[in-house]
Amino acid sequence: MRRFVSALLLFFLFPSFAYASDSYDRLVPLAKKYVGVPYQFGGSSEKGFDCSGFTRHVMSGVGVTLARTTAEQYKQGSAVKKEDLRVGDLVFFETYKKGPSHAGIYIGDNEFIHASSSKGIAVSSLDDSYYKKRYIGARRVLAYEQAAGQFEDIGNDFWANKEIETLGKKEIVLGYAKSYFKPDEMMTRADAAGLIAAYFDFNMNDRKKTFQDVSSDHWAVGAINALVKERIVDKQMTAFRPDEPLTREQLAIWFAQAWKLKRGADVPFADVKETDAAYDAIEKLVAAGVANGYEDGTFRPKETVTRAQFAVFFYRAINAK
Repeated sequence: MRRFVSALLLFFLFPSFAYASDSYDRLVPLAKKYVGVPYQFGGSSEKGFDCSGFTRHVMSGVGVTLARTTAEQYKQGSAVKKEDLRVGDLVFFETYKKGPSHAGIYIGDNEFIHASSSKGIAVSSLDDSYYKKRYIGARRVLAYEQAAGQFEDIGNDFWANKEIETLGKKEIVLGYAKSYFKPDEMMTRADAAGLIAAYFDFNMNDRKKTFQDVSSDHWAVGAINALVKERIVDKQMTAFRPDEPLTREQLAIWFAQAWKLKRGADVPFADVKETDAAYDAIEKLVAAGVANGYEDGTFRPKETVTRAQFAVFFYRAINAK
């Protein structure tokens, strides 16, 4: 009994190390959907955030529990050098008083997202003259066990190693806690939307309910609405089905529009008709070298896409000529 009580005390004293299974790939879309929300002292909801309320709220969405105040958050995780920052690291500043008094979340490319007292939730540069001279350090609270691009479940001989490693090094994909990628897990429609919107840096702060099954507080609502605005996703659908696996034909439609792919010569597939909604998009993916059919002459449009397969398609789309 005494040992059980001690374990509970450890859990509550050090909650930042109690990681859930949420994908870290969701972090940037989750954070950016709040851009423009006003600053509110003591605020911790979409009605208004203060800096530590915002970092705490966002991190809870990827399974990390933070303390409520900036000073206490500065004690969590492990210290990180500025040159070693990774997406998801907390960055701290000394502003109106001595010690850490402002915090944000590093999102790559020398930028961080935070609750600014003057602008509300905003993205700023670490090289901004105001923040550069007030920067005092960073803490890593995400469970990165491996270097960027390295994952516990992706070996050198894994068939998609090159593509996953490249996307990981560029922090386009982050994987899960403890540096797992989960390559055989199905890629959901919401997760795919989040990665596409984040890669293209679409405006993701539209949180209105466009689809009946995507509430305004859904982590990917901003990313999904961004894809609607860019005409990648058809807004005429009544449901988006965010948790359903992405299919090959859905991927084809989204990628063809997102990367503005062009058609090539017709490629006949035994299971794809010219009257099919995805016909044109599939032809574009094949012409760009993003996807191919199978040896039996089929494309298998209804087949679902795993995380590893999605990474390969994504890598090819980025490098398509």
